[in-house]
Amino acid sequence: MTTTQSRGRRNRSIRSAVSASLLSKGSSAVLQFLALPLAARVLGRDEFGIYATVSFAVLAVAVLQLGVGPALARNLSAASADGDRREEGRVYLSGAVLVVAFALAGFLLAAALLIFVPLDVLFGAEYAGYEATMRPALWTGALLMTGQVIVSMTDRVREGYMEASIVNAWSAAGNLVGALVVLVGVTGQPTVSFLLLAVYGPNIVARLASTVLLLRKRPWLVTGGARPRLDAMRELIGDGLSFSATSFIVYLVEFVACALIVGRVRGPQDVAVFQIFMAATTAFHGMLRMVGTPLWAAIVDAKARGDWEWVESARRRYHFYLAALTLLAAVLSIGLGPWVLPRWYGEDFVVERAVFASHAVFLFAMGWRHVNRYIAIGLGLVRRTVASILSGLAVGLFLAVFLLPEHGLWGLFAGLSAGILFIPGWQLPLLVRRCLNDEGCPAAGSTAAPRMVD
Repeated sequence: MTTTQSRGRRNRSIRSAVSASLLSKGSSAVLQFLALPLAARVLGRDEFGIYATVSFAVLAVAVLQLGVGPALARNLSAASADGDRREEGRVYLSGAVLVVAFALAGFLLAAALLIFVPLDVLFGAEYAGYEATMRPALWTGALLMTGQVIVSMTDRVREGYMEASIVNAWSAAGNLVGALVVLVGVTGQPTVSFLLLAVYGPNIVARLASTVLLLRKRPWLVTGGARPRLDAMRELIGDGLSFSATSFIVYLVEFVACALIVGRVRGPQDVAVFQIFMAATTAFHGMLRMVGTPLWAAIVDAKARGDWEWVESARRRYHFYLAALTLLAAVLSIGLGPWVLPRWYGEDFVVERAVFASHAVFLFAMGWRHVNRYIAIGLGLVRRTVASILSGLAVGLFLAVFLLPEHGLWGLFAGLSAGILFIPGWQLPLLVRRCLNDEGCPAAGSTAAPRMVD
C-alpha cells in the first residue's frame, strides 16, 4: 500500500467513525438537555440534587473495570486478524470473568456502605432528612450500575471487531428510549428512583440485546472450547492499569469525588448545578473523543509506516479542532448560559456568570489534556502520561477543595483547571514533541526514524 493510499484509508476511518458517533451524541443530547431539564423542573432543585448525588455516587462502581475494556478490544482485534478463534474465545472469557468479578465487588462494597454507614456520614449533614428518598435510590442505582458495567463489555468487544457503528446505534437507541420514558414519566409523580431507572435502564437493555446478537454471530466466543486463563487475566489487568489511571481515575475524581465534596460542603442544591455543568463537560469530552479514538488508532498505523508528516498534520488539525470547539462552547455558555439555565431547568437554577466563565476555562484545560493524551496513546506513550496526569489531578483537587467553601463552584472549576494547566498542560505536549523529534519514541514495528517535518 502506497503512502497516499494509507493516508486516505486513515482519513476515511476517522471520518466514518465521527459520522457514526454523531447519532449517539445527538440522542445523548436529547436525554441530557431536553428530558432531564424537564424532570428537574418537576422534581425541584433539592430533589434533582438528590438524583445528581446518587448518580455520581453509584457511577463510582464503573471505575472497577480497571481499564480492562481497551486492552480487551486490542487483544481481540489481534486475535481476529490472525484468524485464531480459540484465542478470541480465551480473551473474551478471560475479560468477562474480570469484568463480572470487579462489578460484583463494587456492588458488595456499595451494599456494605449502605447497610453499615449512615447516609449523613457518607454524604454530609446537609443530607439529613433525605434518607427516605436517598436510600431506595442508592440501592436502585447500585444495581443498575453493576448491570451496566457488565453489559458494557460488549461495546469494547465490538470495537475490537471494528464495529463501532453498531455500538453507537445501540447507544442511540438506549438514549432515545430513556428520554421518551423520562418525558412520559414526568407527567405523573416521578421519584428519584424512577428517574434512575428511566435514564440507565434502557441503555442496559440495549446493550444486553447487542450482547445476544454478538454471541449469535460469533458463537465460538463461548462455545469454541476456550477457557479463561490466569495469564490472560494478568495481561489484561496490566495493560489496563495505565488506561485506568488516565481515564477512569480522572473521571472518578473530577466527577464523582468532586460531586460528593460539593454535597458535603455546599449541599444538594449546588450538586444539582454541578451535575448540569458536568453533563455539559461530558458532551464536550464526547466531541473530543469521537475524533480522538479513531485518531490514535490511525497514528499507530502512521507510526508503523514511518509517515511522520501525517502524524504532525493530524496533531495540528486536532489542536485546531479543540481551539474552535472551546471558543464556541465559551461564547455560548458565558453569553447565553445565565439566561438559558433558569428557563430550561426552572427558576431555582439561577447561576452567576463567573461560574460559566470558570467552567469554560476548565473545558479548555480538560480538553488540552485529553487531546495530547490521545496523541500520546497513538505514539505508544500512554504509560509515560500517568505520573503527569495524576499529579495534575492531585494538585487540582487540592486547590478545588481549598477554593470551594469560599467561592463556590467557580472556585472548584478554577482549582481543577489550575492543576491541569500547571502540570500535564505543558508536560504532555512536551512528551509528544520529544517523540516526534526522535527523542525516546518507542518503536512500532518500523525502522523509520521519527522526525519533525519542517
